[in-house]
Amino acid sequence: MYKKTYKARLIFISAAFITFLSFLFIRLIYVQYIQHSKMAEVAWGQHNVTIELAPKRGPILDRNFKPLTSSLKVDSVYAVAKDVKDKRAVAKRLSEILDKDEQALYERLNRDKQFVWLARKVSPEVARKVQALGINGISLIDETKRFYPGGSLACHVIGFAGMDNVGLEGVELLFNRYLKGSQGEKSIARDAKGRQLPLLVRRHIPPVDGCNLILTIDEVIQYIAEEALEKVYKKYNAKGATAIVMNPENGDILAMANRPNYDLNNFGSSDAITRKNIAVCSYFEPGSVFKIVTASACLEVESSSLENVFYCENGSWYVRGHTLHDHRGHGKLTFREVIEKSSNIGTVKAAMIAGEENLYKYIKLFGFGEDTGIDLPGEIAGVIRPLNKWSKYSITAVPMGHEIATTPIQLACAASVIANRGLLVKPRVVDKITDSHGKTIRAFTPTIKGRVISEEAASKVCEMMEGVILRGTGKRASMPGYRAAGKTGTASKIEPNGRYSKNRYIASFVGFAPVDNPAIVVGVMVDEPHPQYFGGTVAAPVFKEITDATLRYLQIPPEESS
Repeated sequence: MYKKTYKARLIFISAAFITFLSFLFIRLIYVQYIQHSKMAEVAWGQHNVTIELAPKRGPILDRNFKPLTSSLKVDSVYAVAKDVKDKRAVAKRLSEILDKDEQALYERLNRDKQFVWLARKVSPEVARKVQALGINGISLIDETKRFYPGGSLACHVIGFAGMDNVGLEGVELLFNRYLKGSQGEKSIARDAKGRQLPLLVRRHIPPVDGCNLILTIDEVIQYIAEEALEKVYKKYNAKGATAIVMNPENGDILAMANRPNYDLNNFGSSDAITRKNIAVCSYFEPGSVFKIVTASACLEVESSSLENVFYCENGSWYVRGHTLHDHRGHGKLTFREVIEKSSNIGTVKAAMIAGEENLYKYIKLFGFGEDTGIDLPGEIAGVIRPLNKWSKYSITAVPMGHEIATTPIQLACAASVIANRGLLVKPRVVDKITDSHGKTIRAFTPTIKGRVISEEAASKVCEMMEGVILRGTGKRASMPGYRAAGKTGTASKIEPNGRYSKNRYIASFVGFAPVDNPAIVVGVMVDEPHPQYFGGTVAAPVFKEITDATLRYLQIPPEESS
């Protein structure tokens, strides 16, 4: 009996032991083979700290390769949370140096993570104080901070990048994938007590820096435009203002300035309205500057010639149920004089002879009602109602720039059609993208969108626009040494009740120079200037200042006036 009991126990114990050994063997196989990758990852995490390495954001340069942005080396503070002892005390000490909430820092230190940010891109003084603490688990890492040497210069074109060097506005946003580069990483070993061994780097994948973005903007011309715009903005207590300088032949935007503006190095203190690029993101009724489109249509279909005579009703004309006014009464005027003196009545009479269909056709050919395709974010198309939506009164309003909404960039492009002898070009602010060695990654070639009017018609409109400056409403745009052509505009803004305002206006001027071989188109728009508000008084002198300084900077020889 005893032997049987002993034998049974022995068999049971042996079976249990064999079962246990089998379990261990199976577990060993499971850990060594099936969960090998996972366990290796855990082991790696216990003995290494992985740090992300941010790339250097690519610079933005002007057309002459002058830097409009740079990336400065700065320190950021991070923690290996598991290594930090007495987290409450550490949070208190760091809150005083980093100027951050103690509880927020404590919560970050309590996260079950190896790597947590405590403060990004701190000043050198703060970095030295953190390093002097010598707290285990608290370290510094190199990062780069975007810096804009021009401050507010070309702010609406350049835009800005945020804390993580991601573009948020302007070309910084639109071309972010080229500028941002590729992130790298570095793994540093730790000893058995979890202390970092900075000299023992297990893995190092260097970051790839971003590409260079070369703009068509000229820093000097941009400064000229900004300075002139600032003067008129303050002088006439304006709500806003825009100036565009463009090469009519290839569409290069040499300058684009807006008011109000903001400091790119302190973009957080600005609001959405201030950051809005008025030149491409706002539209308005253009008023009389639009008469260059009407004149182009009339001359192209040969419904009028420069010397056709129109009776301008001495400044008041009742037509199609409305009374049309001129800002000054005129009797008989040639079509040339109608545009020079900006007669609404004469312009409408010429447009009525050309007909609604022809006028609408050329409005569309000039590109109104659709975006220009400029390489900036947020461009809007403006408003032009389809011909079948026109009222019986529309033909008396559209020719003089009412019942239509345009952007400043569209008007600059329209003037470029005349300067470019009938051809419409696509505006652009980016010339090319290159890598760090200067090799071109992508080039943006000038684009001719098509012929709008004939060379002959463009030449005649050019004559009329030169007359505006020599004898008409744009005399304040005249400059010694250069022949220029342009058109004034003064448009009442629409009140919330749908009526035209009696005290809120848009003053504008668009033109080009020199007349015989136009080098630049300049468009100026001033929103709600006061007490003066006429385009010839407010905007024309800005055109003169920008154009004169730019032509001299470009070393274009002066010429004699005709």
